[in-house]
Amino acid sequence: MNPNLDPSQLGLRDIHLPGDVGLWPLAIGWWLLALAFAGLLIFLALRHFRYRRHRATCRLLQQAIEAIEGGADPQAHIPEVSTTLRRFAMTMARDSATVAGLVGDRWLTYLDSHWDRSSFSSGAGRLLLSSPYSAVNEEGVDEALELCRLSVDWVRAQRPRA
Repeated sequence: MNPNLDPSQLGLRDIHLPGDVGLWPLAIGWWLLALAFAGLLIFLALRHFRYRRHRATCRLLQQAIEAIEGGADPQAHIPEVSTTLRRFAMTMARDSATVAGLVGDRWLTYLDSHWDRSSFSSGAGRLLLSSPYSAVNEEGVDEALELCRLSVDWVRAQRPRA
């Protein structure tokens, strides 16, 4: 260093610190997090929208279960269960006219073909065919409740329509 130079004459400045970090513009990580959150919200909204038929059908079937458990006549609620199942199946099927025309064992076979059990053709589901023509006794109440619960399980097992 030159001893003849006066440091005050050089025009040097003191060390400058950078300014405070602002909130905007956001770092890429925050943008990615916001994008992932928006994607999650869209996914949940679409899922909620796609399962609206399932929720409405299960709510109607649950009302039938509560009515039968409350002492209502099961013979009055079994046709409601059948109608609810048929409406749901028609909204979920690609060709609703074929579902609307199914009666008897073909209707029960259709229900069984859309899941991995055969409870409609050979179980409590047979009550859908026989209930309009027979009186309900004490055992019939349990069978009606079993049919309603079976119907709820069937609805929950169905994939939503794309």
